[in-house]
Amino acid sequence: MSRGTLGPKLRLSLTAAAQSGRAVLTRLYLLPFMRWRFGRGDPEKLVLAPQDLRAADPTRAAELVLGRFTFVAKTIVLNEVSPFAIAPPSPAWRETLLGFTWLRHLRAADGTAGKQVARRLVGDFVRSNLRFQPEALDPLLTARRMLAWVSMAPMILDGADRGFYRAFLRSVAWQTSYLLHAGRATTDGMPRLLCAIAVMQVSLCLSNKAGLRRPALRWLVSELNRQILADGIHISRNPQANIELLLDLLPLRQSFAARNAVAPPELIGAIDRMMPMLRFFRHADGAFAAFNGMGYTQSHLIATLLAYDDARGKPVQNAPHGGYQRLEANGAVLLVDTGKPPPVNVSQEAHAGTLAFEFSADNFRIVVNCGAPAPGRENWRHLARSTGAHSTAIVADASSSHFAGGTRKPGATAPSLGGRAILSGPKHVPVQRENSPAASTITASHDGYRHDYGLIHQRELTLSQITGALEGRDSFLDHKSEPWKGKEPVLLRFHLHPAVAARPANGDTQIVITLPSGKEWLFLADVPFTLAETAHLANPEGPRRSVQIVMTLPEGEHTMSWAFLPADPV
Repeated sequence: MSRGTLGPKLRLSLTAAAQSGRAVLTRLYLLPFMRWRFGRGDPEKLVLAPQDLRAADPTRAAELVLGRFTFVAKTIVLNEVSPFAIAPPSPAWRETLLGFTWLRHLRAADGTAGKQVARRLVGDFVRSNLRFQPEALDPLLTARRMLAWVSMAPMILDGADRGFYRAFLRSVAWQTSYLLHAGRATTDGMPRLLCAIAVMQVSLCLSNKAGLRRPALRWLVSELNRQILADGIHISRNPQANIELLLDLLPLRQSFAARNAVAPPELIGAIDRMMPMLRFFRHADGAFAAFNGMGYTQSHLIATLLAYDDARGKPVQNAPHGGYQRLEANGAVLLVDTGKPPPVNVSQEAHAGTLAFEFSADNFRIVVNCGAPAPGRENWRHLARSTGAHSTAIVADASSSHFAGGTRKPGATAPSLGGRAILSGPKHVPVQRENSPAASTITASHDGYRHDYGLIHQRELTLSQITGALEGRDSFLDHKSEPWKGKEPVLLRFHLHPAVAARPANGDTQIVITLPSGKEWLFLADVPFTLAETAHLANPEGPRRSVQIVMTLPEGEHTMSWAFLPADPV
C-alpha cells in the first residue's frame, strides 16, 4: 500500500460502515412490531401553521390541478390515478413527489381547486401502502414532507370533514415521532439538521406534544451547535445550505414566538450568524458565488431572506471558519475559496476548488466557477466538482482532493456511501490579508498536490481600491518553499461567465472581455494563454456554453502573473 493511502481508505471504510449501520437502523424502525411505538398519544388539534417563505408558482399550480406532475424535467400526466400508485420515471422524480415540497404551489390555484387537489393527494398518501415503505420514510423526505404538510395545513384542511382531520393529525404525529428516532441515524449534515428542524417545528404546531418538544429541542440545539460554524457558514461549506436552512429556521423562530415559548439562544445565535453570509457570498449582480455545491441563485429567495436582515450593513470580508475571503472595491467583488475540504461525512456535495475565485465588476460576473448543475442533470455533477471546473490551478489534470474510490476523479463513487465523498485534500491552507488605501491583497496557499506531485500552490490576489482591477500571481513551490521542478503539466483556468464575450486582441497578447453593458475589460498575462470552450453548469435550463482562459506554466518556470483590467479605468 502506497504512502498516504491508508488514511483515505480507513476514513472511507469507517464512513461507509457508519452509513450502512444507519440504514439498517432506519429499516429496523419500519418493521411492523416497531411501528406501534410511534403512534401513541394522538394530538387533539393543530394549533399553528408556520409560514412558508418559498414562493408559489401559479403555472405549476395549474398543471397539478390538471394532473400534470413535472419533477426534475420529467412529466407524467395522470387521469384520476394517484401518483403514489404508479411506477415513477426516475428515483429523483419519486423523491420529489414523496417530499411534497411542490404542495405549496397549489395555494396559487384559482378558487377551491387547489385546496381540493391538496387534500386529495395528502389523503392518497395517508391511505396508500407506500406510507410504510422505506423509500417513503427516508428521514430527509419525511422531514420535508412534515414541513410542507404543517405549513400548508390551512389549505389542506379547509373544508375537510372530521374523519380526514383526525387521520391527518394521526399521520403527522406518527411520522414526526418516527423522525425523532430515525432522523438521528440519517446522513450527517443538512439532512440530519433538517430532520431536527422538522421535529421541532411540528412539536410546536401540534397540541399536547410537550413530551415530543423536549427531546426535539435538545436535538435541534445539538445539531445547530455542531453544524453552524462560528462565522455562520454551514459545516459543508456549501453556500446553498445557508439559503435552504434559513428558509426553515426563520419560520421556526416565528413559531416559538407564536406559541409564547422562548426560542433557544442557540437558534437565535445561528440565525444571527448565518444572515450576514447572505451578503458575503453575493456578487455585484446579486448572484451567489458557485462554491462547493452552489448552483443557480434563485434571486427571489435571497430577496425574501434579506427582508429579515435587521443589520442591512456591508457584508463581512473574512470568514475564516468556513474558509472564504471577500474583497470589494469600486464596484468590483472578489470571492475566494481559502478553505480545506469539509469533514468526510458532510462532503458528498463538496468541490475540489481550493484557491478558486470568482470576480465581478460593474454589476456583471466576469470570472466564475462552473457551479453545480440543476437537479435532474446528475451526469454533469462529477465534472462540476473537479478542480478543472474551477478558476484555479490544476496539476496533471488531477483534482486537488481525493474523492471516494481512491481517485482524484470525482466520477468514481462508493455505492455504500450514497455519494462521492471527499476523503482527503489540502490540509494546510494559510491565508494572509493586507489592506492599504490603494489596494487589498489576499495571499494563500494549499498543499493538496504535495503528496502526489511535491507541489505547493500559492496564489496572491490584489484588488485595486482605485479602479477595481484584479492582479494575480500564482507560484508553484516545493515543500521547502523553493521553486518547484516537477515535469507534470500545470494549467491555470479562468472560466468566464456566459453573459460576457471574449476575443483575442493586440496580436494575441491580450483578451478583450465585453460585458453585456458594452463596457470592456482586458486580460493580460506574462506567459502564453489561449481561449477554450467550457460549460457554465449553474443554470436552471441546463449547461450553457462559455469560454475559459487557459494559461500553461512554461517549462523551467514556477510563476505565472496575470491581470483583469478595465479598458477605460476612468
